[in-house]
Amino acid sequence: MINMDAALRSADRAAAAPSLQTPRIPAWYPFAMATYFTAVFGAFLLLRDGRVVPGAVLLLLAVAAVLAQATLTRARWGTWPRLSEAPAEIRRAFALYVLLAVAAIIASVGVWSWVGAAGGLAAVFLTALAVVWAYEFRLYPAAARQVRQRLA
Repeated sequence: MINMDAALRSADRAAAAPSLQTPRIPAWYPFAMATYFTAVFGAFLLLRDGRVVPGAVLLLLAVAAVLAQATLTRARWGTWPRLSEAPAEIRRAFALYVLLAVAAIIASVGVWSWVGAAGGLAAVFLTALAVVWAYEFRLYPAAARQVRQRLA
């Protein structure tokens, strides 16, 4: 006779595997993402000021760099976990990440309007660094631990 509990647990483990078996994110990743977000904001600042060529070049370089990084990461992992198929614990961690990102944007815009573009770009870099670091090295690992404990 088939043990339904064991079968369901096995199915849960298989569904969670792509979210739990990803290699560790390198230490430089939060810095790279903070640089990316700062470059995007800087590009829009240049575009807003009528400096179309430097703004467009900066934006294209930033997007090309993040696409190259994503492509290399996917090739290294062999898979790309889908949030829609992730365990509830991972989805909750990602929802908190999004809330932190929105708070970082609001804080950066506030700094930008208070002290100007240079301070605003510094705020973008620092808040992006903090949010990406928190997600990659605290929120996601904690959520993955919770999933592993639940499925053990």
